[in-house]
Formats: sequence, structure tokens, C-alpha cells
Amino acid sequence: MKLLLLFLVFACLLLIGCPAYSVHPLYNDQDAVVEPALEGTWANAKSDEKEGITFQKSGDREYSMVGVDPATRVHQTYKIHLVRLGNQLFMDLMFDDQTVNGVKLDSPLGAFPTHVIVKVKISGDDLAYATLEDDAIKKQSAPDGAALHYQIGENEALLVTSQTQGLRRYVSAHTDDAFSTFEHLTRRAKTPAQP
Repeated sequence: MKLLLLFLVFACLLLIGCPAYSVHPLYNDQDAVVEPALEGTWANAKSDEKEGITFQKSGDREYSMVGVDPATRVHQTYKIHLVRLGNQLFMDLMFDDQTVNGVKLDSPLGAFPTHVIVKVKISGDDLAYATLEDDAIKKQSAPDGAALHYQIGENEALLVTSQTQGLRRYVSAHTDDAFSTFEHLTRRAKTPAQP
């Protein structure tokens, strides 16, 4: 349970408040995209120089995101897939693992990975991001047929249970009103080119 709590706290701090979580991904294997401008180390302009998150290409259409807390020596790794819906870029984050002082921690019994959906805009050395908000999902109306199915779990976390296609329809229909206000990270360093 400690690991799950640490993950939720880290995700909330990293992504401004507690976003909605999804059982199913936003992307599919055919439309995950590559965005070289994402690669590198990014941080809040006010953060310590040792803090930040690093995005690196880890597969054909996959990235890894590593967040490091220098004070606790906790490294958390997430699998990232990008998808374009309309003219908007979205990031699908899924927790991968966590280490403390280089020792990998096991996930709690019964825990399963969920997806966090983030709207992203990259412009030069600015990475703007906004999370899919649980309040917007709770207040949704279904006249356009894009309402999401969800459950409220422990700690009041909202878990979207709609399949990928339903999630995509909702996100496409609510790009402007279902996401938080954009927050910004600044590039600290680019990731060296892979051979």
C-alpha cells in the first residue's frame, strides 16, 4: 500500500492535483506517435537543479519517463505513449517501477497499473501539460454520446472503466473543457542522440 500511496502522491505533485485514472489506454498500437522534441530533462523553473523528469525513447513508439527525488533517492519510471487526436497531442502515462537507492520495490499485492491521460504542447524549451480532470468526468452529460463509465475507488480516486474507443471519443469531444489549466516545465537538457 505504501508504494501505491507514494505513486499517487508523486503523480499528484508532478501533474498538478489528482487526475482521473483509466483502466484502458488512450493509444492503440497503430496510432502511437513519436515526438523527438519531448526527449530530454524537464523541470519546474523554481525547482532544485537536481530535480526534474527525463523523457527518453525506449521503443519503436514508446518513451520512458524517470522522475527522481534527490532527497529520498527514489526513482520512479513510467511508460509513455503519445497519440494525436485531431490536432492535439496527448500523453498516456503508465507507472512502470520504482527504486530506492537502486533497489527495485515490488508492487503491492493486487495493485495494477493504470493510465493517466495528459494533454501536451511542446514549443522549443517549454513543455505545457494538462491532466484529464476527475471533476469534469463526474459532471459530464451524455447528449453527444461521449460520456465515460467510471468508478470511485479508495481515497476518492476516479477510475475510468470505458474501453479505449470510448475514452478516445470523450477526450476528442472534451479537449477544451475536461483538462486542467496548462502547467509548464522548462527544458534543462536534451537527451543525447542514440547510436
